[in-house]
Amino acid sequence: MKRSIWILAGTVPLWLAGSAWAQSTSTGAAALRDGLNEMLKPILAIQVQQQPLFADPVTVAPAANGYTVVFPGIDLTLKGSEATAKPVVLHCGAQTFSAVSAGTDAWRLESSQTVDCVATPEGEARITATSRALQAHFTVDLQQKLFTEAEWRLDGVSIAQDGKMAKVGIDSLTASSQLRPASDPARHDLAFKMEAGGISALDDTGVERFSLGRAVYDGTMDGMDVQKVMASYGQVIDIYVEMFEAMAASRVSPADPKQASAMQAEVMKKIMGPMKEMVSAYGDGGQFGATMTDLRVKAPEVQVTLDRLRVVEGYGGASTPTSGTGVLEMEVGGLAIAPKPPFAEWIPTDATIRLNASGIPWAEFGTAYLGVMQASADQAADPAKAQQAMAQSMMQLGGILRKAGAKLDVTSFRFTAPEAVVDLKGTVQGKDAAAHGVNADLALRFTNLDGLIKFLQTLPDGAQAAAGLTMAQVMGRQATAEDGRPARDYDIVVDDTGKILVNGTDLAALAPK
Repeated sequence: MKRSIWILAGTVPLWLAGSAWAQSTSTGAAALRDGLNEMLKPILAIQVQQQPLFADPVTVAPAANGYTVVFPGIDLTLKGSEATAKPVVLHCGAQTFSAVSAGTDAWRLESSQTVDCVATPEGEARITATSRALQAHFTVDLQQKLFTEAEWRLDGVSIAQDGKMAKVGIDSLTASSQLRPASDPARHDLAFKMEAGGISALDDTGVERFSLGRAVYDGTMDGMDVQKVMASYGQVIDIYVEMFEAMAASRVSPADPKQASAMQAEVMKKIMGPMKEMVSAYGDGGQFGATMTDLRVKAPEVQVTLDRLRVVEGYGGASTPTSGTGVLEMEVGGLAIAPKPPFAEWIPTDATIRLNASGIPWAEFGTAYLGVMQASADQAADPAKAQQAMAQSMMQLGGILRKAGAKLDVTSFRFTAPEAVVDLKGTVQGKDAAAHGVNADLALRFTNLDGLIKFLQTLPDGAQAAAGLTMAQVMGRQATAEDGRPARDYDIVVDDTGKILVNGTDLAALAPK
């Protein structure tokens, strides 16, 4: 069902026969019906344990102001992979949309039908997934043959088992997407966002064990070949469906390491082709971000809270030979553990990471990375050969970055604990002629290293760690942090000759002879 939702969300072409329907007629309904069924054929044809995943094809009927479109529901009886596992009957209701004209060659599909899914294990109470309300709409441009805009909103989502106090609830769940034409007529720019608010989970006694104030995943992709991406994605999903069916038919246990490893290797081999196609269709650039706020985990013996977490990753210049870019950012704030462990004051509660890469030949790098994936797929059949192939592929990746002179700028790499701070900045650049393949110029500050050493010396088994840090303490240059606490500074340089200098001292000179 998730795949059909994504298709409706605006990320695949709509292969509709004929022209736009100016009036509600049986001929227009038949054309729309046939077009949607043709578009969704790979999805509607999915088989799960020799059963069709969806109960019926898409149906379309004339209505007063357009058409009524019904996307099929799900009716399955699922058997477990173990011989003693009980079957589960799964039912999800069909979804009804209205289709009205939105201009020349454009139609708008809307629905307010709530979610209604029921799973019934044999001999047990049913498990329901429902929503209090739903609002959804899609805009389809028949000339472009694409769903160009989509938005979903579900309120009051609940997953529970009859007669049980355990429950998962989501106050609101939204998703949106937009497609816009790119400079290449065959490609589009995509922007999407998914957000959930007020997530909670209760245990069997009705006590809340997990809550999350807000979760967001958003992103953009520039110049994506939508048709090729979705075709490749469909092939990958089909391969996994085939794997699960094979496991069920042969009674393969996912818990068996050997069987699971062999199955994974087979799947990896099969998905390499679709994955290559998918990567080539992603476009020139993209950025993706995930955010969580107000996370609370309440186990019987410990509680963990996190005020905020934001992770962003992106790439650009994928179509250029040597000027590709990349970014990775992470912000963490307000991590706390209760009851506090003895070393709580030295556990980071906040972190900021900002890394920017440049000069990356993405096409060449991507091909080599797929080689690593291919090698990993062969580990079950011949572990030694696979490890050798993976090592060679990793060396190839390093060689590509060195030859291109790829550069990593560490704008911020900072971890903050109540009693200490570690802060790293600087650059690392690939250089084929350098002894280590890179040059580096980094600045590291360790605030209150002296205090950490004293703390370790008080622990029964902390003497060895304290001794190692004492050597680092001696090499550091004394400084004072912004808040007045003592700090140690380290200028770290890696030069062409292979020397690693820390505050001007060659580390090789300190190594035992």
